[in-house]
Amino acid sequence: MELLESINPFVMQLFLVPVIVIGLGVLVSVLTKKVYLAPLITLLFNLIIELLYHGRQTEGFILSSWNIVFPIFSFVVAWVIIFVQKQKTKINNG
Repeated sequence: MELLESINPFVMQLFLVPVIVIGLGVLVSVLTKKVYLAPLITLLFNLIIELLYHGRQTEGFILSSWNIVFPIFSFVVAWVIIFVQKQKTKINNG
């Protein structure tokens, strides 16, 4: 927990968290070739990070709007990547 506390909150929320949660969601989605897993994994990891980072700092825990933005973005990215992969396999096989 000391590592999380030592990171600047600006850097944490705008750079590290998006890269980690969106990256993991897209990675799982691409590896399984299931687009719907990207937003689910992204939401799960973002909720975990918010609970770890913000949940113990305040009495009333409120979810941020990033829990909507990140899954939508990861869905779009995963859909594009999987669509391109499927098109490449069609071209190579056809």
